[in-house]
Amino acid sequence: MSIYFKAKLKELRKANDLTQDQIAEIFHVSPQSVSRWETGVNYPDIEILPHIACFFHVTVDELLGTELMRGEEKAKAYRRDIRNLLNTGNVRGAIQMARAAVKEYPVNYMLQSHLLHALCTADTEDHKNEVIKIGENIMEYCTDQAVTLWTKWLLIRQYAKWDMKKQAKKIVCSLPSEAYYTQELTLKYVLEGEEWLKDQLQRMIRFTIMLCGFISEYTQKAELDALQKIEYNKAVMQIERLVYPMCNEEIDVINQAFQHIGIAELYCEAGDSENAVKYAELATRDAMQHIEQMYQTTETGNNYYPWPTPRNLCWILWEDHLMKEQFDPVRGDERFIQCFEMLKENSRELTLFRV
Repeated sequence: MSIYFKAKLKELRKANDLTQDQIAEIFHVSPQSVSRWETGVNYPDIEILPHIACFFHVTVDELLGTELMRGEEKAKAYRRDIRNLLNTGNVRGAIQMARAAVKEYPVNYMLQSHLLHALCTADTEDHKNEVIKIGENIMEYCTDQAVTLWTKWLLIRQYAKWDMKKQAKKIVCSLPSEAYYTQELTLKYVLEGEEWLKDQLQRMIRFTIMLCGFISEYTQKAELDALQKIEYNKAVMQIERLVYPMCNEEIDVINQAFQHIGIAELYCEAGDSENAVKYAELATRDAMQHIEQMYQTTETGNNYYPWPTPRNLCWILWEDHLMKEQFDPVRGDERFIQCFEMLKENSRELTLFRV
């Protein structure tokens, strides 16, 4: 309550050209009490609230920010439902809901970023002007660094897809660059004990994501043979399996499934049928594990993965991967057939899950 009350009281006091001492005299409290109200350290007894509201000609709800809190809860529900729609591949529904939410809350930049994400997930030039307008609006006016950085990342990726390299590069140059003399490498001198451990683990996760991303990008674009690509991909998985458990983070089973099926394809290319089937089995196991997880998107976005298609992971692995020509050499293998049939049998459209 004090979060909203302190700002509202200060606003009303100044609008009426009153000092804290005058407010204290009017309501028979000490000037220190008024100061604590306005700093959020404390707030008035419930009996005084109606008198304050009456004096300033506002309602108690206005004083306490009740409507504002209701609005925040509704905006939070919007964000949850948009994530759930994206989580089930209903991109069109997510865009429609996000547009309605932004219309209702035009200065809520987090909702705008959700709309931007939905539009980028659709990945069509039909939304090009809208993407640019929303992205530029967030970058210019939003003061939340997390939302702004997320927006910049989405725009860079989308501009690159649309061959707008000049615009993408401009945004890239506005991002903070990595250097040796950063918080990451100097906080160890000032933090101790549990505080140091918590900070260290958080930064390990961040740099693991970055390092693995760099290795994966290099593997895709460098001139490497199949066996070299396999080793790089395995190295990425080994790093993730080392760091994530240390930081109490779960391995992303979706990403792992695509890693396994990618390695299986590479083994086919290298002529190693045994390992090709082995990694196809691992990918199938991941997909089966993910079936239940897919319907567990939570309020905070856990298990959140934006799908551009309503097909579940089993369907994608079966149709987009195991049916490729690369797997023809192992198509008659009994273990491969079991994977193929299991994924096909469990292929289904995603359904909306609400918390």
